[in-house]
Amino acid sequence: MKPRVAITLGDPAGIGPEIAVAAARARRVLSVCEPLLVGHRLPRIPLGRPSKAAGLAAIAALQEGVALIQAGQAQALVTAPVSKESFALADYGFPGHTEWLAQQSGIKEYGMLMVADHLRALLVTRHIPLSQVPEKLNRDSIAVAARLGFNFVRDLLKKKNPRLVLCGLNPHAGDHGLLGTEEDRLLRPVLKTLKRQGLAITGPIAADAAFRDMARGAYDMALACYHDQGMIPLKVFASERMVNITLGLPYIRTSPAHGTAYDIAGKKKAKTGPMIEAILLAAKYGGRAQSQTPTRKANTEKPNRKTRDS
Repeated sequence: MKPRVAITLGDPAGIGPEIAVAAARARRVLSVCEPLLVGHRLPRIPLGRPSKAAGLAAIAALQEGVALIQAGQAQALVTAPVSKESFALADYGFPGHTEWLAQQSGIKEYGMLMVADHLRALLVTRHIPLSQVPEKLNRDSIAVAARLGFNFVRDLLKKKNPRLVLCGLNPHAGDHGLLGTEEDRLLRPVLKTLKRQGLAITGPIAADAAFRDMARGAYDMALACYHDQGMIPLKVFASERMVNITLGLPYIRTSPAHGTAYDIAGKKKAKTGPMIEAILLAAKYGGRAQSQTPTRKANTEKPNRKTRDS
């Protein structure tokens, strides 16, 4: 039996509804799952800009999608792009999908995995200013990312010996302290602990080398210290196939790795490739996943234009 995949329409002022509907009708999608579109097109909401009404509509669709998962009527969730600004105007209380879904599931450990074909980047820190990365990059955040990544590769990719690599924070992974001390002071000690716990993880090594070697098949996943360190190589490598997967939830949730693209909303210019890929991965992994809920607590936190992942 084909899995049922709930697909939220996202922000009605952006491209979410059009790419969700088009992707749900695609032959590739219908051949592997039963898509369930969740949400409503609201003609009174103006296209191309954030608003409280758009935020409320996106939140309602998200709540309905989760309800389908909880009722056992869908095996996976795919979310169309939303606007963090619309969420704020709607007094949502969360910056985006990921944090709300984690709170609804009662989990503390969760991660943002970006996938583009066979490249995978798990973001150790996510939507924070670059100046805050050294502070947020700590033993707990690295250990959580490593465990989530290890479990994903083992349980969903079905690889007995996951191969992870940790990117260095600084150029050339600090160059033995000449370009930064975080590698020697923090990253290497954490890796030693993780290796004693049985996780096969290499690093820290320079990010450019890590992604080059993963493209050649040396690694199953890279742990990126900050947002753009993981996003840029994947978008360059396979932007039309890039998907965001939330790790740690008791079900599979995916999303296209772009945002609302307000500038092209309603102009029939939006590309459906990333949305189709998100649905295909949700259908693929939704049938395999039992639960990815971790047990330990942690302190963590051209595709369509003008985009942001969520």
